[in-house]
Amino acid sequence: MHRRLEKIFYEIRKPRLTWDDIGGYAEAKKVLKEMVCLPIRKREEMTAMGLVPPAGILMWGPLGTGMTMLPEACASEVGATFVYVSGQEMLGKQGELREAFREAEAEDSAILYISDIDWLAPRAGAGYGWDAGNERGKPPTFADRELTETLIREIDALQERGRVTLLGGCYRIDVVDQAVIKEKSRFNRKVFLPPPDPEARREILAIYTGKVPVNGSIDLDELAGRTEGYVGWDIENLVKKAGLITLEEDRKEIRQTDLIAALGSIRPWLTPDMTAGYHRLYEEDCPHHYHF
Repeated sequence: MHRRLEKIFYEIRKPRLTWDDIGGYAEAKKVLKEMVCLPIRKREEMTAMGLVPPAGILMWGPLGTGMTMLPEACASEVGATFVYVSGQEMLGKQGELREAFREAEAEDSAILYISDIDWLAPRAGAGYGWDAGNERGKPPTFADRELTETLIREIDALQERGRVTLLGGCYRIDVVDQAVIKEKSRFNRKVFLPPPDPEARREILAIYTGKVPVNGSIDLDELAGRTEGYVGWDIENLVKKAGLITLEEDRKEIRQTDLIAALGSIRPWLTPDMTAGYHRLYEEDCPHHYHF
């Protein structure tokens, strides 16, 4: 019986999202299908090919990009149970963290996704600063060493039994404890989720405007060009604000002018130095971990 726990430390459920619910990230989707879905569907064939599936895949990129949606879409594709562990909510809760791993292993087939690995396993002395003292996205608190070691032990035990597919997510790859990344039996593969470019923003806009009544003359290309620095949740808020403008004017369909007017109410999550910083971190990272 799948159940959502009363508290939000973690949840276990049938996946509800598919790839079509996620705008952008064509390359990341392709990589995840190879690293996650293919090994589940064709494990014996991969062994015959001499291919060893990743031990764990760590996704990283800006907040608000739909990172949690990607492993859920993987679970949908392969018919696995989706187990989501909230790293933020697990701080100070070692017992609940161990329980989540046990619950995942009790499923016939499960994809276990752990968010906020940079909160759960912070690297000593790491900084969250961008340019000019910008620390947007810095967690207010981090796990203590005892919780980090519990996480590492649970990952190691999970991998020894090999019954669960492990994914993680973080927002800055450079602030994660290297013990979690460099050990080959833990998160030994990475997937970069870059700041959304105009094409990705257009896809995200299409998804959110497709859920509300809009005038047929909506120009998504213009909007994609005018939303530099926007992530998924900014675009969601943009469409909501345009909806409010529409209702205030006693109309039933959102117009292009409503969306343009709403731009002035949204403060983009990504600043230019953050966008450049994410790409710089990716270019400086070891390329080996981004391939099967």
